[in-house]
Amino acid sequence: MWDSEKVEFTTISIRGKEYDAKMFGVVAVHPPQADSPWWEIDFTDGTTLVTTDVVSIRFQKKKGK
Repeated sequence: MWDSEKVEFTTISIRGKEYDAKMFGVVAVHPPQADSPWWEIDFTDGTTLVTTDVVSIRFQKKKGK
């Protein structure tokens, strides 16, 4: 899992369409696992997007974390 305490999300791409991760308030991304073969993307408003679509995420590690 990647969360906004350790990384800064910049862009999220779903099915080739790019979105501004900051504008949408992405706070955590859970990649597919063996027991859960889907992406879970958490937002600041408490909602979670669950998808099996192709997802690409751009982020950078926060300094000092």
